[in-house]
Amino acid sequence: MGALNGHGNARSLARILSTIALGGESKGVRLLNSASIDMIFDEQNNDVDLVLGVPFRRGIGYALPRLGTVPGIPDGRICFWGGWGGSMTEMDLVRRMTFTYMMNKMGPGIIVYDS
Repeated sequence: MGALNGHGNARSLARILSTIALGGESKGVRLLNSASIDMIFDEQNNDVDLVLGVPFRRGIGYALPRLGTVPGIPDGRICFWGGWGGSMTEMDLVRRMTFTYMMNKMGPGIIVYDS
């Protein structure tokens, strides 16, 4: 399943996804325009995810902050996503910051959910 099979490390993921947090530019090259970035934050769904079984707010391509789902992510112009075992990436456009975490040993689950 191709969508479940990304390969990289935290540094490589942060480098490519920092393009979102930095307004569409990476190392002086424009890769995304502001309209494309704005589409990430147009809410497409705000309901219980049928696979994960927890409530999620989603824009185009990424989850958006939702009180109680992932308590460590504050409200704001932030988008995020994670992977099986606990990997996580978060892009904060106000702070112009990208955070990524990837582990060396996978654990069970995909998110830390505050029920």
